[in-house]
Amino acid sequence: MSEDERFFTIKGKTLQECKDQLFNEYGTDYKIVNIRTDFETYGLFNLCKRPIKVVNYTVTHRNSYNPDNYFIHNKSEDDELEKNRQAILQANNATIVTSQMKEINKTLEDFKVQLTNELKNYSHAVSEQHETISKIQEILQQNEFSFSYIKMIEEKIRSTFVVEQLDDFALVERYVVDWIAESIEIKQPKFFRPPHVIIIVGPTGVGKTTTIEKLASNTIIDAKKNNKPRPALCIVTIDIMKAGALEQLKRVGEILGEEIKKAECAEDVQELYDNNKSHVDYMFIDTSGYSPNDSLHIADMKKILDVDMNPDVYLSVSATTKTSDLVNIFRNYEPFAYESVIITKADETKQFGNIISVLWEKHKSISYITDGQGIPKDIRKADVIDIIKRLNGFNIDRIHLEDKFGEK
Repeated sequence: MSEDERFFTIKGKTLQECKDQLFNEYGTDYKIVNIRTDFETYGLFNLCKRPIKVVNYTVTHRNSYNPDNYFIHNKSEDDELEKNRQAILQANNATIVTSQMKEINKTLEDFKVQLTNELKNYSHAVSEQHETISKIQEILQQNEFSFSYIKMIEEKIRSTFVVEQLDDFALVERYVVDWIAESIEIKQPKFFRPPHVIIIVGPTGVGKTTTIEKLASNTIIDAKKNNKPRPALCIVTIDIMKAGALEQLKRVGEILGEEIKKAECAEDVQELYDNNKSHVDYMFIDTSGYSPNDSLHIADMKKILDVDMNPDVYLSVSATTKTSDLVNIFRNYEPFAYESVIITKADETKQFGNIISVLWEKHKSISYITDGQGIPKDIRKADVIDIIKRLNGFNIDRIHLEDKFGEK
């Protein structure tokens, strides 16, 4: 501490230690001007640092000291003292702000370096993507698989194979085909007490009425093939909006020897069910088709079908529908609590990735596939191998698929 200056400095491990030193030396005749934290080095080669308190102070009574070392106390001196005190405070504050700004700038600079490195690594990873992965992605895109499905397959490839194995495209391709097959869920048969109520819902133009006709016809054909009695059927339509829908069903009904019933409200459906449940084996209900965005009419149709009859509800969609529209259809028909899907018009497209993707994303099974207008022939139960065979660009190992996914 320099005795020829008006401001003095004292250091200690803590603020209390500094105050104790001041009290021992000056009693209460001192005034603390500023307190800050600093660091001092210690240890071998001064490699260690520890915090200390630095206190700036003045002496409040000059007669406590040797007058030879200080000026005579007066008002101008107090003014000068206050000016110096403010200068010290400003200098210390400026030092603190400068230090903080340096720390912030350093943090920002470090973040910039880190971000730049990550972007370089990402770009390198993309540019260095293995040719096999790129080729698989291209084939999946050609089959109109969704982005999320392709991403799922890519992640499985990366987690399954080491770089050396990726050189074997045939190996990776075989695994990918298996993964696609494994992602397809086929609806398993359930036992229904008669009558087995089957309802088909879906947007307009997907062929719901024709599908009803095919299913109804096949129940009679299957019974005959298996030497079983001819099942009793009740075919109902609530599609009163579509011109010719009732007439179309009536023509098929005449061939099958069945009368076609019409229902316009929930009470009609309930009455038809109550009147037929004791003596029919199957009750098929055809529904109106609306745009998937027509939530009002879809809700009205749901009310008509809101009857306690334990129905087996299928969503019918066309294989030609693009992926984004399929997602919308699946979502908007959820109120009907359908578990499975019927794919129509499979003969009108060469891509099936859109169907597989949305079934996988929505956790829905598939029951039937139709591929023509022929009644009853152009409908078949969904089969994993049949679906996989519809993929383009993949080398399909039929024998391997039969062994792994064929009926046991």
